[in-house]
Amino acid sequence: MSEPVPVAGPHALREAVAALRRGRDVLLSGAELTLSEEIALKDEAAALGRLVLGPGAAPGTLPPGRFGVVGVGAEATGRVLRSLTLAGEGGRVLPVGSRDLSAAVCGRSTLQALAALDEDPLVTVIVIAAEPPPPEVSALLREAARRLATPVVSAAPGEERAVLARLGLPAGP
Repeated sequence: MSEPVPVAGPHALREAVAALRRGRDVLLSGAELTLSEEIALKDEAAALGRLVLGPGAAPGTLPPGRFGVVGVGAEATGRVLRSLTLAGEGGRVLPVGSRDLSAAVCGRSTLQALAALDEDPLVTVIVIAAEPPPPEVSALLREAARRLATPVVSAAPGEERAVLARLGLPAGP
């Protein structure tokens, strides 16, 4: 996955579609899209083998390392990133957007992010940092995780300490 093209503003949808069609991944830095536009854009990205990060993504970065973090919820993502940083760990963060695990969006970018992180030879553990999704989305994620070679753990707000402890990492403050 290459560095995504950031797009925002009133023409974000048009710019995002153009970037996807040029073979680029997209980072929607604002939340200007309607829910139906987000779904259509993420479907277009999937059809083109590209990834849409955002809108309303939980920002954050890590130094290089072995963890892949799918950032959905800002609170959970922030806690996971702080804990990994305090433990001296690093990795890749793919901020898929705050609505991605809703019943309407149904994890479209999360599923693609899981596949992208699974293909990364440096990633040995994938963490989904999000509020627990609706049952139908949870079922999709469990099935997708089952098919991956890389282990996947979920860290919802309030669960980060237990998840990181299971991974043998200090839970931080």
